[in-house]
Amino acid sequence: MSAVQADSTETSRHPSGRVATHLSEVLAFCFAMVILLYAASGPISEFVRWVIEMTTPGFDELSRRDKRLLYREHWLGGGYRSFERAFLLPTGLILGLPILFAFAISLLTLHSKPALQWLNWVLTLLAIAAFSAWIVKIFATDGGALPTAQPIDYVMFPLATLITLYLTWRMFGGFIVAFCAFWVVYFFIRGDLPGWTGILAGSDATFAQNLRSMVQNFWAQTGGMFGQPLQVVSGNVLIYIVFGAVMMASGAGDLLLKIANRLTGGFVGGAAHAAVASSALFGTLSGAAISNVVSTGVMTIPVIKKSGFRPAFAGAVEAAASTGGQVMPPVMGVVAFFVAGQIGLEYRYIVVAAILPAIFYYFGTFLTIYFEARKQGIETLRAEDRPALNRMELFQCLVFIIPLGVLTYFLFVQPSVPKAGFYGLVAALVTALVLFPAFRSAGSLWSAFVSAGRMSAAIVVIVTAIGLIVGLIQVSGFSGRLALLLTQLASGPLPVVLLVVALGSIVLGMGLPPGATYFIIVIALSSGIEAIGIPPLTLHLFVVFFAVMSTVTPPVALAAFAAAPIAGADPVRTGFEAARIGIAGFLIPFVFVYHPAVLYKLQVLFVWFGEDLPNSRAMLDIATVGWLEFAWVIVAFVLAMWMLASALTGFDRGTLSPVERLVRTALGLLTLVPSLLVAGFATVAGIALLARHFHLSRLSTSDAPKEYA
Repeated sequence: MSAVQADSTETSRHPSGRVATHLSEVLAFCFAMVILLYAASGPISEFVRWVIEMTTPGFDELSRRDKRLLYREHWLGGGYRSFERAFLLPTGLILGLPILFAFAISLLTLHSKPALQWLNWVLTLLAIAAFSAWIVKIFATDGGALPTAQPIDYVMFPLATLITLYLTWRMFGGFIVAFCAFWVVYFFIRGDLPGWTGILAGSDATFAQNLRSMVQNFWAQTGGMFGQPLQVVSGNVLIYIVFGAVMMASGAGDLLLKIANRLTGGFVGGAAHAAVASSALFGTLSGAAISNVVSTGVMTIPVIKKSGFRPAFAGAVEAAASTGGQVMPPVMGVVAFFVAGQIGLEYRYIVVAAILPAIFYYFGTFLTIYFEARKQGIETLRAEDRPALNRMELFQCLVFIIPLGVLTYFLFVQPSVPKAGFYGLVAALVTALVLFPAFRSAGSLWSAFVSAGRMSAAIVVIVTAIGLIVGLIQVSGFSGRLALLLTQLASGPLPVVLLVVALGSIVLGMGLPPGATYFIIVIALSSGIEAIGIPPLTLHLFVVFFAVMSTVTPPVALAAFAAAPIAGADPVRTGFEAARIGIAGFLIPFVFVYHPAVLYKLQVLFVWFGEDLPNSRAMLDIATVGWLEFAWVIVAFVLAMWMLASALTGFDRGTLSPVERLVRTALGLLTLVPSLLVAGFATVAGIALLARHFHLSRLSTSDAPKEYA
């Protein structure tokens, strides 16, 4: 990502690349407008109906049938329906336009060298030709034509696939492309693999049959690159990318960091806590780990280093805090929308389920930073480093309160994900224009929407590649064979199954985005979820957490690698530090599997607001979890994290011996065991151990020699 952006900047310096750069900016702005239009389809429809009702005398006296007839025959209603059928409803445009815009925006500035400018244009025109052919084909299918592969499709599909892989390689590195290439090769040779390869061995088919199957599924229909990942992103996610980009471009990002410093500066290690707070708040808007690191890390990491933390730890704080943004309600990144689509549950229930896990995660990072700060002798932020907010800045805080309030209202009260994103964006835009005078210019608005279009284009490119991987795994039959293996494994102890799923999520996530990791694991588990014996929402969020945590898990910790250059630290060491800081993220999934109150008890909020909970097999009945269990798991987690964070740091009120560190680690883990006898013993022993440590540290302090004036 950053390399491509750098290339884009360098390209704009050459006369031969200026046209491409300007055109790319225009397309990015137009892409943001198209995203806005699609998200606004629901509100526009409601507005049209309202106008018809207000301008029709005696409307309330009409029968229901006459009202429906009026909506169709009224000039405004008829015009909107024609526009809707022509532009908003066709599958080819809903999925094709995002790809056309994304590929054109990215390819126009792909290479920076003047000698390769011609290649940018050639690749752009080829991509437009290939994906336009697909749009035309899907239009014909929607019109009644059979979805069959034509001779031209055997040219266009390989061309589109090669361009997709090349662009993904240039933007996101070689791992995901190599992973995708593996599944392409596997698709053609799976029938030739010997039996000893186990679940890799597939059905016999000729090369021609495999190619026909691939083209039929991935080009003649909406599979592969146009499958569920792209469908979820184009339908639900892109408007939130625009929402976050506009918020940050308005000047709210600087205010956000200042608020975070003010809120946390009084704590020991306040600079690091400010990074955690700002990344958590920023995560509610963007939900992307690497963009969180790049956006807030350039401001927070130098301050953390200045306060006395080691460079590797400073970068790790930002990486771990930004990673938590992907599970921070209400946006939670792309993966949460995938979960909603996979299990057929409204997004708002997933948001509520994630509230307590997100709090647990950031509490864990807080404790690790706190103990590290005490170990290094780092005190609170100096008063001059945490200036008070003036009256205008306090008033500008409404730029967060109003948009997030609107967003939350429409997510919970009128559950429509695109509509919530649209109204949240409108609220953000209006409040930013009112509260930030510097944002009230055509140039600022242009830059904000261009940035939003570019960010959206990058998301579309990666999910296109993800869709190809997911489609190959499904159509090849590998997912079914893996599901059978996991189903057999599921008959064993649940901890073993969960460890296998966690390990698979982490290993895949080391080189794949969380969305790709989630889909691959979930597809593999698709027919074995019931055999595992836990609710689908629980299992899916279990996968999500470990897919997210892979970004701070060495040896390939992408978020830590993004933070390391900013901190001037070794990437691998930064990765290990980030994993230590984010240790809570590795425990929380097991906690909510064995203590379901963590995910489900807060669903009672909907009951309190007079709603009925969905009768869905994806969720656990909240009547089966009580407030006592809810309270107990909070207390147990707080105690467990205190012992684990201090043990991993080697410091509490004073330096911990190796034996005490081992004992704290064991007791911390045992506190979370779903056995009253074991957890109760560990809790009592842990409290006694902490009390002894506090008592000894107090005695050592009182016995220390005092200085006299």
